[in-house]
Parts: sequence; C-alpha cells; structure tokens
Amino acid sequence: TLQDTFDNGSPTLTLTAGTLNMNGQTVNIGSFNSSNTNVRTLTLGASSITVTYPAGWNMSTTTNLTFNVNTSTITISAATTVFRGGGLTYNNVSFTGSGSLTVYHSNTFANLTRTGTAAKTDTLICLLNQTITGTLTINGNSATNRVLVLSNVLGTARTLTAAAASFSNCDFQDITAAGVAAPFTGTSIGNALGNTSITATTAVTRYWMAVSGGSWSATSSWSATSGGATGATVPLCHDTVFIDANSITSASRTITADMPRLGARIDFTGVLNTPAFSITQPVATAASSSVYGLLTWVSGMTITAGGNALVFGSRSSVTFTTGGLTADIPISIVSFGGTITQSGNLTTGDTRTFTLTNGTYSLNNNNLTTGLFSSDNSNTRTLTMGSGTIALTGTGTVWSMATVTGLTLNANTSTIKITNTSATARTFAGGGKTYNNFWSSAGAGTATLTITGSNTFNDFRDDGSAAHSILFTAATTTTVTTFTVSGTSGNLITIGSVTAASHTLTKAGGGTISSDYLSISRSTATPATTWYAGVNSTDGANNSGWIFTAQQVATITGISSITGLSTITL
Repeated sequence: TLQDTFDNGSPTLTLTAGTLNMNGQTVNIGSFNSSNTNVRTLTLGASSITVTYPAGWNMSTTTNLTFNVNTSTITISAATTVFRGGGLTYNNVSFTGSGSLTVYHSNTFANLTRTGTAAKTDTLICLLNQTITGTLTINGNSATNRVLVLSNVLGTARTLTAAAASFSNCDFQDITAAGVAAPFTGTSIGNALGNTSITATTAVTRYWMAVSGGSWSATSSWSATSGGATGATVPLCHDTVFIDANSITSASRTITADMPRLGARIDFTGVLNTPAFSITQPVATAASSSVYGLLTWVSGMTITAGGNALVFGSRSSVTFTTGGLTADIPISIVSFGGTITQSGNLTTGDTRTFTLTNGTYSLNNNNLTTGLFSSDNSNTRTLTMGSGTIALTGTGTVWSMATVTGLTLNANTSTIKITNTSATARTFAGGGKTYNNFWSSAGAGTATLTITGSNTFNDFRDDGSAAHSILFTAATTTTVTTFTVSGTSGNLITIGSVTAASHTLTKAGGGTISSDYLSISRSTATPATTWYAGVNSTDGANNSGWIFTAQQVATITGISSITGLSTITL
C-alpha cells in the first residue's frame, strides 16, 4: 500500500504476485507491467498515474488478476507507445505523447482522451473495438498538427462506441462510430477513407498561392480561388488542390509538402516556371505523405523527398499522371480496393523502392524505372504490367515477391530489365509467378544474379559482357520458352545453384536452346536433347540434360522447290 507519492523515473513497475494498492497516490513510472497468470490484485483508488516510457501499459494476460480501477486517472505521456489494456474496464485514460499510440485489446473506458502535440504524425491506432461509456475526446494540436485515428489493418474497420464525443483537428481512417455520440461530428474533421457514421468537414477546393514557394502547412500558401488572396485553411485529406498558372510566378521555387495527408486530388496542370515539389516532413525518414485521389504532375517539375515516401491511398479508380518525370522518391501503393493507373513513364532513384502493398497498380503500357520493386506481402493486390518495361537500377533484392499470397500478376507483354552495372549482387525473388520477358543487362558488371522461386518466363535473357554468375535456388524449376544466355571468349557466364544442390531449367513450347561460353554445374535441363550448351562451354559437374556441343544445323542448297514429299530425312 503506497503511503505517499511514488516516482521511479523511467524503469518499469511490475506487479507479479500479491496485492498492490496505489491508495489514491500520485504515481510517476516509466511503464507498468502485470502480464502473467499469478494470483494478484491491483487497486488504483483515486490515484493519478503517469506513464512516461514507450513500453507503456501492459496487462495483456489478465488470468488470476483482480483489477479495482476505482476513480483513477491514467496518463500515458510517452512518445510512440502502446497500451495493452487486456480487455479490462478503466476509468479515465489520457494519451498525450507524440507519435503513434497503439491500443491493444477490446477495452472499456469511462473517458478516453487523445491529445495531439506539435508533431504532425500523432495517431491513435486501434487493434480492436473500444467502448467509452462517458466521453471520447480527440483533439489535434492545431489544424496542421493533426491526430489520425485509425484501425491497425487497412480496410478493416474498428468500432468506437461512445456516449459522448468531442473532436477537433483530427482525421479518421477505417473507423465506425457507434453509441449515443454517433454520428461523430466536430471541428476540422478529415476523411482518410473507410469510415462509417463520421461526418467530415465539408470538402473544399484550395489553390496554391505561395508564388515564391512555401510550406503546405501554412495558411499563407492557400487561397479559396485561383489567383486569390491567401489565408485560406490548409487542405484536409479529402480536399481538392490545384497548383495552376497563378501559383508560381518565378523559377527555382519549391512547394514543400510537410504534412502526412495532403489531399484527395493534387493537380499541377497549367503550372508555370517548373517548380520543385518536395515531400519533406520534420520527422524520421520513415515518414510519408499520402494522396487519397488522383495526382497530376507536369513535365519539367522536380520531385524530391529525402527519405520520405509518397503514398497513394485512394480506394477508387484514379490516374497518376507522371509528366514523364524522374522523381527521386520512394513510392507506395496502399490503395485498398482501389486502382492507380500510371499515365506516362516514371523514373525513381537507384536507391528508391516502388512498393505495391494494397490495391491495383496498372502501368497502362508505360515504363517504370526504379531502384527496387517490392510486393512481398499477403494483402490483396494486383500488378498489371501491359507492354511496358520495369527497369530495375538498384542492387540487392531488386525484385521482391517472395510472398505472393493475395497477388494477381498480369505480366502481359512486359519486360523486366535489370540494368545495374556494378559489382554488387542482385536478387530476383519471383515468388513462382509467370512473367513475360526477363532481361539482365549488366554490361561490364561482374555481379552475381540470383533467381529465387520456381518462376516461368517467356524469354530469359542475359547480355552482360563480363564474366558473371546466374544462380538459381536449389530444388526450384525455372521454365522458359527461350533462353538467350551466352558469354564470350574469356568471359564465361556461370550457371549454377545458390547451394550445393541442383536446380532445374525447363524449356516450354518446343524447339531447342542454343548457348555458348557457359560454365554449368548442378543444373538439370529438360526436356532431354533440347539444351545445347555450346562447344565452348564447361561442364562443371552434377549436370543432367545439357549437351556440351553446338547445335547442328543442316543446310540444303541447290534446290529451288520440292513437291510431292511428306518427309525429308537427313
């Protein structure tokens, strides 16, 4: 039983067994933990408890726990923290720290409050439904330093049931409002999609009018009309944004997108003086800025992002007009149930990743040049490639589809081309999918190319001019219609397995394979008599099906026509 104020700084206060009675005292701790199955009792009384460390509050396992919440108040002031409530009933709980606040379990609160800070990335993430028998209060710090309330699973709504509610400067995503307070209303409410019974602030159109450049988060950048006076509200996540002929009046100006949720439509059509569009948030490099509708760039613009990513979060069918730009940014498609269609060619930086997480991305017969392409997850998603080329300019795992659960891949007549010419290894993790043309074009690069998964290709091509290796994962089968791989004198291409076991290369569609200047080991080629390694190739042992001679081609001369014969035997 506490007799007076208790303050232990940042360490954890752990209740393992027995009874802890906080006795209405003021308690300041780093974190609290009573997740076990011992017989124990926690009595809070009228205590005011403040948790200051990211480990937060952990009562995940409540077996044999007696919990007397009484009239207590728990304040979680730590940044980027968790509240594992164990499905218990609490009195007053308040979250005041910056960054992400994640609530585990389906809990009940007398009053629940999330107060935002001066950061722009404050959240309240719900893993399950929550019940508030009194008042649910969500207040962002300002119109630009907003709180995002969301489900932890994109597209799976969480229900907040509240008897009363108070909201300002906050956005909702995948949240269903219930209880007496529904529908939820308030001041400056943003719709980041997937919500039910939440009344967002009426959508408006905003025009960029910081003619010499400026920040997205400043009211001095915005007008309600094209060419009009500034001072309009900053766009909410469901608003429309135009950067047009009146927006930028001189060259070398930058529009700094310093907010995590930019708008439902961002259109640069007609903009003059080729401005720079910089996605730059004053937070860690993992931050991102989301567009919830179409995005239109125009030729001549400069696109940068530091370590921040551009995220497409639309849940309908919209167009991404690239302007044919080189945009040195990571791009993520997180378009649950939606379709993003690329219009024009797009190039990102060699170290940038283009990620397909949810929804459909259609290249629409355009080209995409990016450092790495990743869709290594189990969400429902579709990649439609058309006749375009995806050029991979990075190193490491440049194509990452090891996990293909939920993925629909429409290869169409596309080409995937690996173009990095350095000595740093590259991996194509194909996930066992069917592709059209694959082309490794490493020039004089000596790097090893590793192919993982039992993939199918139309044409598998390698035109590197230096000695290098192509390694396949052992026990996989790579199926090709054509195999255009040959080294040159003094620059053999090594065909082998990643480990000391064999892989299989299978030819589809009839005909034969003819290569030369290869060094082959641990490779099974099928069908038999169709794979000619060439007279200048080396048998490195443990092979099957390879013919280490040149394919013989018969030539008949001096005959202008043959009629009446069904068979010619040579």
